[in-house]
Amino acid sequence: VCIIWTTMDITVIDPGTWIMCPIGACSTILTGMVDAFRVIPTIIAMLIFIIPIVLLGNVFCSWVCPIGTIIDSFDKVIEKKFPKFEDKRSKRSIQNRQSKNSGVKSHLFCSVCPLIKLISVSKVISNRIGVLAYGILGSAIVGSFVFHFPVFCCVCPMGIISRGMTHLKALSMRLPTARVTGQYIAIVPELLVIPIAAVLVSLREKRFWCRYLCPLGALLNALGTLNPFIKPRVKGDRCVMKGCPEDCEGYHIDYCGWCRYFDDRKCEKICPVGINLVDLGSLYKCTKCMECYIVCDWNAIEIDLVGKPDVSRIGGFFKRLKTRWQKAQTI
Repeated sequence: VCIIWTTMDITVIDPGTWIMCPIGACSTILTGMVDAFRVIPTIIAMLIFIIPIVLLGNVFCSWVCPIGTIIDSFDKVIEKKFPKFEDKRSKRSIQNRQSKNSGVKSHLFCSVCPLIKLISVSKVISNRIGVLAYGILGSAIVGSFVFHFPVFCCVCPMGIISRGMTHLKALSMRLPTARVTGQYIAIVPELLVIPIAAVLVSLREKRFWCRYLCPLGALLNALGTLNPFIKPRVKGDRCVMKGCPEDCEGYHIDYCGWCRYFDDRKCEKICPVGINLVDLGSLYKCTKCMECYIVCDWNAIEIDLVGKPDVSRIGGFFKRLKTRWQKAQTI
């Protein structure tokens, strides 16, 4: 699915050739090395990949991506077998979540507390890391145009595995020669080094590669702002983090508030992309994994089959900007 249209005989059409990675497609077209006969099929194959993302959101990262599946499995192993690593990752995740959820304004800190400065610094670092994936995306596109070569495809974990498997298949046809020349040994780093690195960075934080570094994920998140379907929404009258639910029977007992202590935004902790669900944050990164819906013990999350695309928030931003500009002019 990476660059198959540009590397195979056009007379041989396999089902996989009709789906193509949008970064690989754009990069190969921008290199100027694709013959005219393959440009239109490449665009069609890219659109077949993109259209479901526009309609449903970034379902690829949760339900299709093989690297994401491997990283999730690795995260589960760390969670169950290595509690010390898991504790450190959890603390980092909590710090990032607090900074994103305006942790500086939290009642836990007084106005002169030096911890506020530390939280502010961590928030800046977190924001810069979050933008890094978009920087990699832009560099990949521009680099492909400048160097006439699909730059990111050289380090893409999925692309490396795909090419490596193709090379192994080719070598299997001449196995004795491959053993003598050592060509199998040369392919081992290609198959393992970068994909393993993409997995191991999750030791810092769950799905670190997916959330902060993967340009394909960044592109699909941007396209996901257009999707109008399958929107998780927190019901304020049932969420314990917003107050006592209407059917709460423990508010008159001494241990009232324990539910909030034990829940502690469980839906946001389980979210693979760290969406601020409780405060109705933007869902443009939502991968429709449904983990928030499954993990909520209070039936406080509802899945709207049809909702408002997150791109509509841009209009609200410009309205606020216009209002601020008008106020500035009157001063």
